[in-house]
Order: sequence, then C-alpha cells, then structure tokens
Amino acid sequence: MARRDRYHFKEAGGFVVDATIKRGGEDAAFEIVPDPEVCVIFLKQHVGAPVQPLVGAGDTVVEGQKIGDSDEAMSVPVHAPVGGKVLRIVDAYHPVAGVPAPAVFIERSEDAALPVRLPAFEPGALDDTDRSELLAGVREAGIVGLGGAAFPAHVKLGMRDKVTRLVINAKESDPNVACDVRLKREKPADIVAGIQAMARLLGPNEIVFATRAEPGAFPELEARLARAGVTVAHIRPSYSVGSDKLLVKELFGLEVPCGSYPPDVGVVVHNVFTAYAVARALFAGEPLVSRGLTLISRQTGPLNLWVKVGTPLRHVLMHAGLDPTVYDRLAIASMLMGQSVPNPDVPTLKATAGICAFGPDEPSPYAKQLPCIRCGYCNLVCPVGIYPVLIMEAEKRGDVRRMKKLHAEDCIDCGLCSYVCPSAIKLTGHLRRAIRAVRQ
Repeated sequence: MARRDRYHFKEAGGFVVDATIKRGGEDAAFEIVPDPEVCVIFLKQHVGAPVQPLVGAGDTVVEGQKIGDSDEAMSVPVHAPVGGKVLRIVDAYHPVAGVPAPAVFIERSEDAALPVRLPAFEPGALDDTDRSELLAGVREAGIVGLGGAAFPAHVKLGMRDKVTRLVINAKESDPNVACDVRLKREKPADIVAGIQAMARLLGPNEIVFATRAEPGAFPELEARLARAGVTVAHIRPSYSVGSDKLLVKELFGLEVPCGSYPPDVGVVVHNVFTAYAVARALFAGEPLVSRGLTLISRQTGPLNLWVKVGTPLRHVLMHAGLDPTVYDRLAIASMLMGQSVPNPDVPTLKATAGICAFGPDEPSPYAKQLPCIRCGYCNLVCPVGIYPVLIMEAEKRGDVRRMKKLHAEDCIDCGLCSYVCPSAIKLTGHLRRAIRAVRQ
C-alpha cells in the first residue's frame, strides 16, 4: 500500500489525482514505430508566427530537410520526417488548434537519400563556441518546448540578460504519460549534455533538475547531474505543480505575477525532453523530426513509443495491435489536459507526449452535460485560485472585460475543474476560449 500511495498526487481542496495508471509505463522501454506511408506535417507546431512552405506538390524531399520556415523571431522551422515526395499542401484538422490548418503531406519513398544533418558542435568545447552559433543551431533544428507548450526553445534560451536560474522540469505529472521517465533511464548522457548546452546559452547562477522521483531512482542520471553541478530537487507528488509557474513557486517561493511568465522572475523552465532534443540537435546535427511518447489503452496498457513527427494516429494504433475503427475516441497528450480528435488520421506533433485510445465501452464523461449546480468544487480544486465557473459564464456571454478581471489568462489548463464537476461540464473548453479572447 505504501508504494501505491506514492502515486496519489494531492491537490488543492483535498482532491487526489491517482497516477498509478502509469506505473507499468515507467518500466516499458521505448519501441521504435516504423515510418508511416504518409506523414502529415503541420506548418505551425509552436507558439508564435506560422511558417511558410519551402516546398511544393511534386517535390522530392529528404529526411531532415527544412520544408517550412519564417523570418519572424517567434517561430521555428519544420522538417521532413521522412524522405519521399510531397503529395500536396492543404488544410487538415490540427489536433491542438482544433481547426483546419496548412499541412504538408509527404509520401515515404523506400529509396530515399540519406537524412540531412545540421552542423554539429563538440560537447567538450562549449566554452569555446560562440553562443549565437549555438542558439542558431537550436532554432534551425526546429526545437520547441516538448512538455506540451511548444514554445520556441531558442527564444527562452536567448534570455540570458534576465535569467539567473535554469530549471529542468522532469516531474512528469500527467497520470498517463511515462515517456519522460523512460528518457531519464535510457538517455542520461544526452539529457545532461543538453542541460550543459542550455547553461552555456543562459549562464545561470543555479541549475535545478526537478523530479518527483525518490533519490536513487535514476542512479546514472543523478551521478552525471552531480558531476555537472546540477542540483536535483525531489519535490512532492502533486499533479498541478508540473505547471511552470507553480513549479517555480514550489522550488523558490517565487510568485509569478498575473499575466507574467517565469523569466519575468528570473527563471527559465525547460522540459527534460527539450534538453534531450537540444543535445541531439547541437551534438548530432539532428533536427526535431521524432520523439518519444506514451500510448495508453485498456487493451495494451501503457506503451512508450518512438514516433516520427507527423505520423497519423492510425499508424501508431496499428503498430500497437489496436483496430483504429474500434478505438476511434482518441485524445492527444494527457488524460486530464488532452484534447479529443475527430478521427485516427490526425497526426502527431512535435509536442505530442501522449495518446489515449478509448474503446466503445469507454464513452466520453462529458457526453451528457447537465446544468451547473453552483457547488463551487471547480473553484476549490483550482491550483491557481481562479474561478472556472465564473469565467465560463463570462465566456458564454462574450464578456471579455469580466474574463480579464477574473484573470482567465492565469489558467494552466490542468483540467481538474472539468474532472471534478458533478454535472460533467467540460469547463476547460470554455477556459481555453476565454484565454484566447483575453489575449486577442
């Protein structure tokens, strides 16, 4: 019983998130999913400005070739995950935006040329390497935050003048996602190399590796972190503390003001998978065209899979032995934070860390929403102390002024308000729309 209790994440209001569902996933080694016949690569997979296509229908491309880019600072390029032929560039359903967006469809070729690689640097010569070259290398590799936010990594890593602390978020709070844990076990050298590259770019006074694991859980990684001068913080098992703002408060007691971000209080937070991607980009010349994720279904349990960006969910399901026509209710990323997609032809993105596949005997808990009974439970469990039900009502009325006054932009999209609602109201949908309205 003691072991099970360690996977109960305590939240505000006395609510508990049961994370025991991924215990098997932590012990499941990565499997490589074969390349699909057709990859679907969206031209925008990051926070910021969209990119423009650099290829056209009928063009032949090579794996790793840049196929979209922009001159905007808040943007990163996208690359071909497979070698082959560009079939078309058309709008397709975007699993995060929830609306059609431009995507490049690439048909894989069996006789494609060798993958394109970017200029690589020597890990042992970081101090002698110009920071601007390293930063350009991160951008050219198309790296975004791989914890889910998809913020351009080079922008955060360019904040040297305002940052004194670097935090690596390896907490992995999502109940159904275990790929970060597996990465810590399988790729410790790359993780630490990426952290050292990030440190060279930012020049922080302190580097903290935040994990919910107990001391000794990852001996090789912990030894490498110690040699690199990185402090390991073993923090309490709380689901919501996986959020960057709450993690900063947990570690340093620093409150990130409303409308602000961790760099505004001198802290840059990067996911552990982002550190790995930085290492592969700078020291192996690999653009971000693949990543690890966790697929979970009742039939398979948790599986950690290494998947090319742009792989249709249908292909991933079939690799796992699941029938896509049966598992047609799919959610991208976390069970609590993820968004449902309309069909299994929707592809993975750079920031896709998880896939949840639900069978016909697992209907959506929000299929039959009832009127709000004003119980206030959503307000009680909210980790950031906002009022989801009031924001929902303001969003329904289109009252942007009220949404601003209620600090809708402080929502961390954790999904707890929807999860605890006795009326099965999906408040997160209203909150996401409120955030967009306030920011616009």
